[in-house]
Amino acid sequence: MKYRTMLQAINDASRSIMRTHKNCIFIGEDVEFGGVFRCSQGLLSEFGTQRVIDSPISEQGLVGFGIGLANNGFKVLGEIQFADYVYPAFDQVKIKS
Repeated sequence: MKYRTMLQAINDASRSIMRTHKNCIFIGEDVEFGGVFRCSQGLLSEFGTQRVIDSPISEQGLVGFGIGLANNGFKVLGEIQFADYVYPAFDQVKIKS
């Protein structure tokens, strides 16, 4: 068994999903440079700027953009750098009752 850190496992899983699904897009803040924790390191060089997208520092925008892409047939991997910043992004998610 090959031991990996959690960050390495996230990077490996993201790479595997993007290789399997050609309609998968990775979006997040600073992801073109590997992200603050290096979860997306190397994805830009393998998949290019059409599939690895740097978003502005706007968690609501990132999630809204991801929802829009998903509604149009894309698979979306979104990276939000810090857990505390995800809460404003929940405003983009409407639960149907």
